[in-house]
Amino acid sequence: MLFAIVGFAPTRLLLPARLRAHELLWVLPIGAIGLALELALLVYAFVPFDFALGIVVVANLALGVYAWRRDPGLPLARSAVEAGVQTSWRSLLVPLYLAALIGAIALVPMFRGGFVTVIGNGSDAHLAVGTAQFLQNHHPNSFAENEPVDRVPLVWRSKPPIYLAFGAVARAAGMEPYAVIATLQGVLLGLGALGFWLLARELLGSNLWAAGAVMGLVGLNRITLFTGMHPYFNQTWGYMALPFAIVLAWYVVRRRSRGAMLLFASFLGVLAFAYPLALPIPLISAVVFWTFERRRQGRSLLRIPRLRNKRNLLWIVPVFLLLLLPLQGVLEKVSISTRVLAPGYSLVNWGGDLTAFFPERFFLGFDSAAAGLVGVLLLGTGLVVALRAAPRDIRWGLGGIVAFGVIAALYFRPREYGWYFHFKALAFAAPLAVAIAAAGLARLRLTWVSVVVLIFLIGETRNGAAQEIGATFDQLPKSMLELKTVDARLPPEASVRLDIPADGRMLWAGIMLSGQPLCSQRPLLQTSYPHVPISRAADYVLVENDWRKPFDAVGPPVMTLDRYTLYRLAPALPGGDRCSRKMVQTVTQTHAGGKPIE
Repeated sequence: MLFAIVGFAPTRLLLPARLRAHELLWVLPIGAIGLALELALLVYAFVPFDFALGIVVVANLALGVYAWRRDPGLPLARSAVEAGVQTSWRSLLVPLYLAALIGAIALVPMFRGGFVTVIGNGSDAHLAVGTAQFLQNHHPNSFAENEPVDRVPLVWRSKPPIYLAFGAVARAAGMEPYAVIATLQGVLLGLGALGFWLLARELLGSNLWAAGAVMGLVGLNRITLFTGMHPYFNQTWGYMALPFAIVLAWYVVRRRSRGAMLLFASFLGVLAFAYPLALPIPLISAVVFWTFERRRQGRSLLRIPRLRNKRNLLWIVPVFLLLLLPLQGVLEKVSISTRVLAPGYSLVNWGGDLTAFFPERFFLGFDSAAAGLVGVLLLGTGLVVALRAAPRDIRWGLGGIVAFGVIAALYFRPREYGWYFHFKALAFAAPLAVAIAAAGLARLRLTWVSVVVLIFLIGETRNGAAQEIGATFDQLPKSMLELKTVDARLPPEASVRLDIPADGRMLWAGIMLSGQPLCSQRPLLQTSYPHVPISRAADYVLVENDWRKPFDAVGPPVMTLDRYTLYRLAPALPGGDRCSRKMVQTVTQTHAGGKPIE
């Protein structure tokens, strides 16, 4: 609903005529991008979150009425006839259905559990949920000890726009952020698949069924689902924005559309805020497109664009100042990450929550080595066919991204602890390579060969997806959600010592019990996540039911839950009660040697 409200007017007013034939497919992605940026501008200007959300909704409804009156008709009611493109409602309902199906498939682990929760095992999920909840009530630069996450993480200073959109979706749904994140991830995966459908149609000239095959191969890709389900929230926003940014980059260069330029800047901006490490990928294609266009026009490649109208500074400067902090976060992340390009730089702190390399065949959609060998040959053939058939600028623009992914993978594969960057590079470049290859395989002279090959590839991709879905479960079970009962029953000043494993369970316990001062004798250390203070003394102690009663606990259980038991601790334990709602920050400067949270 929010994406549709925010996306209709800019789609109708800014989308170039050539792209209006597929206008219906652009509304929700543009709405997602617009919601993130518009909320960021207002919230950074110290407009309270709920008031800012109201302004965004009301303003876009009013703008939607204006756009309707200026150019009446539902999306696609008036096809882009003047652009020479004919399409129909039926042809666009197919990719919309496929997008909804892809999003639903990504939610199978949640459906299997039977309740709304956080799925997967991505260790950033607790921080993503807590950050969205924090931004619902506080300015991105503020500190609030009473919140589960008491500040925006220092290394996430570029990311508040997407977490503001996350918080807005949760607020509109009337649900807590933890209950929304899995569904939002599924929606983003579906929208990203729509972007690859448009890329196949607009840049590679695929017909409808070939573009549908592209959607299936990319949307059901094992690593794509892994990214969305576990959930790598920041990376999924970058994945969603990537194909739209590439399509718009070509139209900005070739069609000189101001509307396309503004939309391209918006998609590129959100991609940069959400995942700065992916920024070079759309920029490669944009630079190549621009270079070929300048040569075609016989103009110098070194000409620097100039501001034609100084009155534009009246809105450019304020927007720049409001987004200065997230822009600073982008520059900091790029500066830190570029150090790893040095061959002698140790990647020991950059492993993230991964512990090994993913096989390259996983990124291409193959589960077994034998199928991967056959599949690589088929995809290589399709890649060559598609790029040879494409115009030179598109050939080199898209081919440059594929080459970038291959070079990055080869560079980081032999390096110790290089699996993090290996994963990130291929997670963005491989879907594009698969999309190009599928478009090429659909161009084979014998149609029946194309059909058989694509069915084989989709079948193998489905097998990989099934393996990933089968291994994915909830990371926030009902037993952990039950801790909210403890939080509600205890007085706000009652401190709780967490005698539970120092892993994801302790991280989520900190979110569920955020109304109490917390501590642990063995908190989760040696990570970049904030952790609870170290203390033996507290008012209460929380233990798992299969653990023994702590020897310093007194009396019978105060509260017994499905998995956890709460005891009262003996008074006057050594060291004093150092529990606190304030988390201990392990990252205090962006140029520290540790691996930034992703």
